[in-house]
Amino acid sequence: MRQNATTFMSAVSTLCGILAGAGLYALSVTSAHAGALSGADAEDGIIVTARGRAEAEIAVPDSIAVYTPADIAARKLTTIDEFIAATPGIFMIHDQDPGTNLISVRGVSTNRNQSPSIAYIVDGLALPDAELFTLRPYDIAGVEILKGPQGALFGRSASGGAINMTTGDPGPDWGGEASVGAGNGFTWTADGVVNAPVSEQVQLRLAGSYRNSEGFIRNSFLDRKVDGSISRNLRLKAKVALSETGTLRFRLGWANEEGGAAYISSGNVTGLYGGRLSGAALTDPFGDFEGRASRTWWGAQATYEQDIGESLRLIWTGGHDDYHKDFVEELDFRNDPVVTVDGFPFPGGLQPIAQPVDIRAWTSELRLVSRDPGPLRWHAGFFFQRLERDRTDDFGPLLFGAEAPRAETRSNQIGLFAQASYDLTPQIEATLALRYDSDRRKEDTVGTQSGAIFARRAHTFDKWQPKVSLAWRPTGDFTAYVTGAIGFKAGGFNPLPGPSDLWQADFAAETTRSVEAGVKARLADGRVRLSLAGFVTDYENFQNTVFLGNSVVLSVPQVDVHGVEASAQADLGAGFRVDGGLAWTRSRVGRYTTPNPTPEPGEPLILDLRGKRTPNAPDWTVNGGLGWQGEAGPVAISARASVAYVSRVDFEIDNILHSPGYASVDSRIGLTRGPWSLELWAKNLFDKRWAISAFGQQQLPLLLGLGPNGPFDSFTINTGRQFGATAGWRF
Repeated sequence: MRQNATTFMSAVSTLCGILAGAGLYALSVTSAHAGALSGADAEDGIIVTARGRAEAEIAVPDSIAVYTPADIAARKLTTIDEFIAATPGIFMIHDQDPGTNLISVRGVSTNRNQSPSIAYIVDGLALPDAELFTLRPYDIAGVEILKGPQGALFGRSASGGAINMTTGDPGPDWGGEASVGAGNGFTWTADGVVNAPVSEQVQLRLAGSYRNSEGFIRNSFLDRKVDGSISRNLRLKAKVALSETGTLRFRLGWANEEGGAAYISSGNVTGLYGGRLSGAALTDPFGDFEGRASRTWWGAQATYEQDIGESLRLIWTGGHDDYHKDFVEELDFRNDPVVTVDGFPFPGGLQPIAQPVDIRAWTSELRLVSRDPGPLRWHAGFFFQRLERDRTDDFGPLLFGAEAPRAETRSNQIGLFAQASYDLTPQIEATLALRYDSDRRKEDTVGTQSGAIFARRAHTFDKWQPKVSLAWRPTGDFTAYVTGAIGFKAGGFNPLPGPSDLWQADFAAETTRSVEAGVKARLADGRVRLSLAGFVTDYENFQNTVFLGNSVVLSVPQVDVHGVEASAQADLGAGFRVDGGLAWTRSRVGRYTTPNPTPEPGEPLILDLRGKRTPNAPDWTVNGGLGWQGEAGPVAISARASVAYVSRVDFEIDNILHSPGYASVDSRIGLTRGPWSLELWAKNLFDKRWAISAFGQQQLPLLLGLGPNGPFDSFTINTGRQFGATAGWRF
């Protein structure tokens, strides 16, 4: 332990030294632009609300990626997957079905069917479950992605970071916009927004989005595309001015999606290619069962804001989410007349397998915020969330006639939080934030037919999560900072283990302890923006998900994470603008030995996985883009080309199945004349192929014993090139 602490502090000292040198250089460059700190917010065009109040991004002592409406349009960002792919240091896997996803932030990962490691806030309300993360975003006013533990701000499940999204608000003027699009894969889209003020006090905004696609991935056995989908979305927002100091806001949302799922390929990648998923290993799916999924969500939110005198504001927000998903697949992903597992025949194959999910949640937060722009700025509040989550694991023929179990999970989370920022001098700000979260969880495992209770478990996971920052701002164009924070993610309950199973019935909470040092600068009258940050994270009880006849979590006691991130933006003149960012994150397993899940002759019964890469956490993520804006007579033209690079991705903790590094290029050109617009776009322009997820025979006993002619690995390929055109009209 002493050695770990010494290494941790040594790494912190090195980071601070490097960043201090960078800070002195940046300060010497920006000294000509010295100005009052109080004017920073007014001068900076990038305003964020990550710390509970509107402030300049350059002044915030955190790493934040910000996407304005102009950024979203220029990059053609239409899903949360694309926002994350555009952000170095964060990585997402979205596979199996529309709701299942894994997000890694600086090596801190989300696991399947459990709590996320990143908080996702929409219009000030935290989404209760990762299933809701992939609902289609539309009419977006802005997105902020915070990296590093944010538990002091957003509570449990923000151990890796947070996503803060705001949607378009009602305004005082009539108007709106509409667009229709078409693309390859017989893809059709339609989006619209109408702003409708009823009176000076009441304003409405209606937004909708529709997408219908035949798909891009072909099943060679069924001879048809199997990843097609239809997405329908509606949202109504209202803003009511109750008085000069009080405002009431409402939001109603609905989404419905249906389409293909689990379009998974099969092959002996481990044996034939050493686990490398590239080239000839990337075969199309050829199973004889077409996976399907459908889901419906509706949600309601109310927010009340009341100014109290000149110095305080009271904010209450509350909401309800209701969600249902149906999902059916096969588990062999092959088309043999008789599938075998360890020699036992299954004439109908391993199908159908169903995992329906139901979610109901009630969320409420009360916050008191100081409005005084003086040297002390603070807020404090209370948070409550009730989550009811039911998941059925119907493994069809693998149950051998037994009834399917349903996990009924109930969670009551309360949070108490406060944050204060104080200007020690006109140039130095100190911030202290503290939050206490208690998550009381209960889970009953019941029979879906008999209602019999097979298991009943309960546990309370709680944690104090502090965050301390020190920021030095000698000018309005430069900030150097050091931030230390703790985050945690609640533990949970595995399926009940049998006598010979490797897992425990319960698994522990995750904890992250991180120190970050960074600098941010604006040069050349704001035409150039630079940022550099380094971090060290102590990651305890990483919840590693594996499939051992069911999805289970095996806790990894220690993961060591450190890295460096940098970004730059510059207006080059003549309408050209360049931007780029890179992140290097080294996330490696510390001490960890575990029983071999698939022991074969000559293999050890106990595996030492120290030094392995953590799953789904690439070392390098790099993004860069070049844009141009100009005019040709009455037509405004905008164009952009961008490239994204992801280094090797290991899909499991044994580091056998992996995708080598890959790069993709996106492009867009837009034409606007008056209220009319036309854009042509392409994603993955050069049609590069890679695997987006995989399960390996050395981690899953079922795949090791799968026959005939096994063993096999299972993996999902990307969709390949997409392109299309969109026409829009503003009114």
